Amino acid sequence: MMNLRVGAAVSCCFTALTIGAIFLNSAPVVAQQHDHKHAEQHEHEHEHEHEHEHEHEEDEFSNPGTHVHGEAMLTVILEGNEAMVALQSAAYNIVGFEHAPKTSEQRQEINAALNVLREGKWFEINPQAGCDLAEADANTDLTAEVSSTHSDFYANIGLICQQPARLNEMTVNLFNLVPSVQKITVQWVINGQQGATELSLASNTVSF
Repeated sequence: MMNLRVGAAVSCCFTALTIGAIFLNSAPVVAQQHDHKHAEQHEHEHEHEHEHEHEHEEDEFSNPGTHVHGEAMLTVILEGNEAMVALQSAAYNIVGFEHAPKTSEQRQEINAALNVLREGKWFEINPQAGCDLAEADANTDLTAEVSSTHSDFYANIGLICQQPARLNEMTVNLFNLVPSVQKITVQWVINGQQGATELSLASNTVSF
Protein backbone atom coordinates (compact mmCIF):
# COMPACT_ATOMS: atom_id res chain seq x y z
CA MET A 1 0.00 0.00 0.00
CA MET A 2 1.25 3.41 -0.87
CA ASN A 3 2.60 5.20 2.16
CA LEU A 4 0.91 8.55 2.55
CA ARG A 5 3.16 11.20 3.97
CA VAL A 6 1.99 14.42 5.47
CA GLY A 7 4.65 17.07 5.94
CA ALA A 8 4.48 20.34 7.80
CA ALA A 9 7.02 23.14 7.57
CA VAL A 10 7.47 26.08 9.90
CA SER A 11 9.55 28.88 8.46
CA CYS A 12 10.81 32.31 9.40
CA CYS A 13 12.06 31.30 12.82
CA PHE A 14 14.17 34.43 13.08
CA THR A 15 11.21 36.68 12.38
CA ALA A 16 9.04 35.06 15.01
CA LEU A 17 9.31 38.12 17.25
CA THR A 18 7.90 40.42 14.62
CA ILE A 19 5.12 38.15 13.42
CA GLY A 20 4.69 36.26 16.66
CA ALA A 21 1.18 37.48 17.15
CA ILE A 22 0.17 36.55 13.61
CA PHE A 23 1.77 33.10 13.89
CA LEU A 24 0.11 32.41 17.23
CA ASN A 25 -3.26 33.46 15.85
CA SER A 26 -2.89 31.36 12.70
CA ALA A 27 -1.35 28.28 14.34
CA PRO A 28 -4.72 26.78 15.41
CA VAL A 29 -5.96 27.13 11.83
CA VAL A 30 -2.88 25.41 10.44
CA ALA A 31 -3.19 22.69 13.06
CA GLN A 32 -6.87 22.22 12.21
CA GLN A 33 -6.06 22.04 8.49
CA HIS A 34 -3.30 19.54 9.17
CA ASP A 35 -5.56 17.43 11.38
CA HIS A 36 -8.34 17.60 8.80
CA LYS A 37 -6.01 16.51 5.99
CA HIS A 38 -4.55 13.77 8.16
CA ALA A 39 -8.07 12.54 9.03
CA GLU A 40 -9.06 12.56 5.34
CA GLN A 41 -5.93 10.65 4.39
CA HIS A 42 -6.46 8.17 7.22
CA GLU A 43 -10.09 7.67 6.20
CA HIS A 44 -9.09 7.21 2.55
CA GLU A 45 -6.37 4.80 3.60
CA HIS A 46 -8.86 2.84 5.71
CA GLU A 47 -11.44 2.72 2.89
CA HIS A 48 -8.81 1.58 0.39
CA GLU A 49 -7.62 -1.08 2.81
CA HIS A 50 -11.20 -2.24 3.41
CA GLU A 51 -11.88 -2.42 -0.35
CA HIS A 52 -8.66 -4.35 -0.88
CA GLU A 53 -9.58 -6.83 1.87
CA HIS A 54 -13.09 -7.19 0.42
CA GLU A 55 -11.70 -7.88 -3.05
CA HIS A 56 -9.26 -10.37 -1.57
CA GLU A 57 -12.07 -12.17 0.24
CA GLU A 58 -14.08 -12.33 -2.99
CA ASP A 59 -11.09 -13.77 -4.84
CA GLU A 60 -10.61 -16.43 -2.19
CA PHE A 61 -14.32 -17.26 -2.25
CA SER A 62 -14.49 -17.51 -6.01
CA ASN A 63 -11.31 -19.58 -6.26
CA PRO A 64 -11.58 -22.51 -3.88
CA GLY A 65 -8.29 -23.95 -5.09
CA THR A 66 -9.57 -27.23 -6.48
CA HIS A 67 -8.22 -26.55 -9.96
CA VAL A 68 -4.53 -27.44 -9.85
CA HIS A 69 -2.55 -29.00 -12.66
CA GLY A 70 -1.13 -32.36 -11.62
CA GLU A 71 -3.64 -32.75 -8.79
CA ALA A 72 -7.18 -34.08 -8.39
CA MET A 73 -9.83 -34.22 -5.69
CA LEU A 74 -11.63 -37.44 -4.68
CA THR A 75 -14.60 -37.64 -2.31
CA VAL A 76 -15.97 -40.92 -0.94
CA ILE A 77 -19.24 -41.08 1.01
CA LEU A 78 -21.04 -44.11 2.38
CA GLU A 79 -24.64 -43.84 3.62
CA GLY A 80 -26.31 -47.09 4.53
CA ASN A 81 -25.43 -49.48 1.74
CA GLU A 82 -25.01 -46.76 -0.87
CA ALA A 83 -21.60 -45.35 -1.67
CA MET A 84 -20.72 -42.37 -3.84
CA VAL A 85 -17.29 -41.75 -5.34
CA ALA A 86 -16.79 -38.28 -6.85
CA LEU A 87 -13.71 -37.16 -8.78
CA GLN A 88 -12.74 -33.69 -9.93
CA SER A 89 -9.62 -32.95 -11.95
CA ALA A 90 -8.30 -30.16 -14.12
CA ALA A 91 -8.96 -30.94 -17.78
CA TYR A 92 -5.28 -30.42 -18.53
CA ASN A 93 -4.48 -33.48 -16.41
CA ILE A 94 -6.86 -35.65 -18.41
CA VAL A 95 -6.54 -34.53 -22.05
CA GLY A 96 -3.70 -32.01 -22.02
CA PHE A 97 -5.73 -28.87 -22.84
CA GLU A 98 -8.42 -26.68 -21.27
CA HIS A 99 -10.01 -24.93 -24.21
CA ALA A 100 -13.06 -25.98 -26.19
CA PRO A 101 -12.15 -28.74 -28.67
CA LYS A 102 -11.00 -27.33 -32.00
CA THR A 103 -10.46 -30.54 -33.94
CA SER A 104 -12.19 -33.89 -34.29
CA GLU A 105 -9.16 -35.50 -32.65
CA GLN A 106 -9.62 -33.36 -29.52
CA ARG A 107 -13.33 -34.22 -29.40
CA GLN A 108 -12.43 -37.90 -29.61
CA GLU A 109 -9.95 -37.50 -26.76
CA ILE A 110 -12.63 -35.89 -24.60
CA ASN A 111 -15.17 -38.63 -25.35
CA ALA A 112 -12.62 -41.36 -24.66
CA ALA A 113 -11.70 -39.79 -21.31
CA LEU A 114 -15.37 -39.49 -20.31
CA ASN A 115 -15.95 -43.15 -21.17
CA VAL A 116 -13.00 -44.22 -19.02
CA LEU A 117 -14.26 -42.17 -16.09
CA ARG A 118 -17.81 -43.55 -16.45
CA GLU A 119 -16.60 -47.14 -16.40
CA GLY A 120 -15.38 -46.65 -12.85
CA LYS A 121 -12.43 -48.98 -13.33
CA TRP A 122 -9.98 -46.34 -12.17
CA PHE A 123 -10.52 -47.39 -8.54
CA GLU A 124 -11.14 -50.58 -6.59
CA ILE A 125 -13.03 -51.15 -3.33
CA ASN A 126 -11.93 -54.01 -1.09
CA PRO A 127 -13.99 -57.05 -2.26
CA GLN A 128 -15.22 -57.90 1.25
CA ALA A 129 -17.64 -54.95 1.01
CA GLY A 130 -19.38 -56.50 -2.00
CA CYS A 131 -19.85 -53.20 -3.84
CA ASP A 132 -21.33 -53.18 -7.35
CA LEU A 133 -21.66 -50.34 -9.81
CA ALA A 134 -25.18 -48.85 -9.66
CA GLU A 135 -24.82 -45.67 -11.70
CA ALA A 136 -22.08 -43.62 -13.30
CA ASP A 137 -21.81 -40.22 -14.88
CA ALA A 138 -18.97 -38.08 -16.18
CA ASN A 139 -18.85 -34.65 -17.75
CA THR A 140 -16.49 -31.80 -18.46
CA ASP A 141 -16.49 -28.03 -18.77
CA LEU A 142 -14.81 -28.43 -22.17
CA THR A 143 -18.17 -29.21 -23.75
CA ALA A 144 -20.06 -26.46 -21.94
CA GLU A 145 -21.64 -23.65 -23.95
CA VAL A 146 -19.85 -21.03 -21.88
CA SER A 147 -16.09 -21.32 -22.34
CA SER A 148 -13.72 -21.11 -19.40
CA THR A 149 -9.97 -20.75 -19.04
CA HIS A 150 -10.05 -23.28 -16.18
CA SER A 151 -11.95 -26.37 -17.26
CA ASP A 152 -12.41 -29.55 -15.22
CA PHE A 153 -13.50 -33.15 -15.62
CA TYR A 154 -16.02 -34.63 -13.17
CA ALA A 155 -16.98 -38.23 -12.46
CA ASN A 156 -19.69 -39.48 -10.09
CA ILE A 157 -19.87 -43.21 -9.44
CA GLY A 158 -22.70 -44.74 -7.38
CA LEU A 159 -22.22 -48.12 -5.71
CA ILE A 160 -24.48 -50.55 -3.86
CA CYS A 161 -22.59 -52.48 -1.18
CA GLN A 162 -23.80 -55.80 0.24
CA GLN A 163 -21.53 -55.52 3.28
CA PRO A 164 -21.10 -51.75 3.80
CA ALA A 165 -19.66 -52.21 7.29
CA ARG A 166 -16.71 -53.99 5.71
CA LEU A 167 -15.87 -51.19 3.30
CA ASN A 168 -12.48 -50.16 4.62
CA GLU A 169 -10.09 -49.75 1.70
CA MET A 170 -9.85 -48.19 -1.75
CA THR A 171 -7.08 -48.40 -4.34
CA VAL A 172 -6.97 -45.63 -6.93
CA ASN A 173 -5.55 -46.66 -10.32
CA LEU A 174 -6.07 -43.31 -11.99
CA PHE A 175 -2.33 -42.62 -11.81
CA ASN A 176 -1.67 -45.43 -14.28
CA LEU A 177 -4.36 -44.24 -16.69
CA VAL A 178 -3.54 -40.54 -16.44
CA PRO A 179 0.19 -40.02 -15.77
CA SER A 180 -0.32 -36.24 -15.56
CA VAL A 181 -2.10 -36.71 -12.24
CA GLN A 182 0.61 -36.79 -9.59
CA LYS A 183 -1.42 -36.25 -6.42
CA ILE A 184 -5.00 -36.98 -5.39
CA THR A 185 -6.48 -35.47 -2.25
CA VAL A 186 -9.03 -37.86 -0.77
CA GLN A 187 -11.80 -36.88 1.65
CA TRP A 188 -14.19 -39.47 3.03
CA VAL A 189 -17.12 -40.14 5.34
CA ILE A 190 -17.29 -43.90 5.85
CA ASN A 191 -19.05 -45.93 8.52
CA GLY A 192 -19.45 -42.91 10.79
CA GLN A 193 -15.79 -41.94 10.40
CA GLN A 194 -14.35 -39.12 8.36
CA GLY A 195 -10.87 -38.16 7.30
CA ALA A 196 -8.58 -37.03 4.54
CA THR A 197 -5.30 -38.05 3.00
CA GLU A 198 -3.18 -37.67 -0.13
CA LEU A 199 -2.41 -40.38 -2.66
CA SER A 200 0.32 -40.72 -5.27
CA LEU A 201 1.53 -43.32 -7.74
CA ALA A 202 3.81 -44.80 -5.10
CA SER A 203 1.08 -44.78 -2.44
CA ASN A 204 -2.32 -45.18 -4.08
CA THR A 205 -4.34 -47.01 -1.41
CA VAL A 206 -6.41 -45.37 1.31
CA SER A 207 -7.74 -47.17 4.38
CA PHE A 208 -10.93 -46.01 6.06
